[in-house]
Amino acid sequence: MQAEGGLQGILVDQWRLWEIKTGIKVELSGMDWGEALRQMRAGEFDVIDTAFQTAERTEYLTFSKPYQKIEVPIFFDREIAGITDAKSLRGFPVGVKTGDADIDFLRMSGVETLLEFGSYESVLQAARDHKISVFVVDLPPALYYLHKFGLQGEFRHSAPLLVGEFHRCVAKGNNALLQVVEDGFARISPADYKAIEDKWYGAESFGQRSLRWLIPVAAG
Repeated sequence: MQAEGGLQGILVDQWRLWEIKTGIKVELSGMDWGEALRQMRAGEFDVIDTAFQTAERTEYLTFSKPYQKIEVPIFFDREIAGITDAKSLRGFPVGVKTGDADIDFLRMSGVETLLEFGSYESVLQAARDHKISVFVVDLPPALYYLHKFGLQGEFRHSAPLLVGEFHRCVAKGNNALLQVVEDGFARISPADYKAIEDKWYGAESFGQRSLRWLIPVAAG
């Protein structure tokens, strides 16, 4: 999340604690996900965080062990009925975030009209402004922005289309760096992780906690 004075959120606090545990300075950059992937592929960063593993990404990234499961449902206007799975989206313009792993999944399911936006916030802004009535994004940021924009009663969501996993990634084959990254996070205790999560978790909503860690992070 970009706030006055810089980046903030769970990921930022975790990386700052990683710095303390390893003694290695990290420069964090928050940006739209599609741009983060482009810059990572171009070699402009050493590490990218919160990446789902896909066949296309494995061509240029090496993935850490997964550390967080993320549900990805369909969100739809409450006046729409009959949306239950990807096939039921055929014929609807569907909002997605540029670079998201669910884009390939939707295309493989025959969903042809995808409207791409640079960030989760811009997807939800489009929903707020009635530019889209259906969108597919990760559950935690969707819940956060639905509440932020006062839309929690305007949209329903399906069961998860897919359940992805967050990974930290380095350039393909850079196993030495990946080991450094993973060793650093392994030094963070469960109590430390919990303290960070307790600081940033939002209120109960839709039966889930709304996570307030919404930035894709690339580290140099």
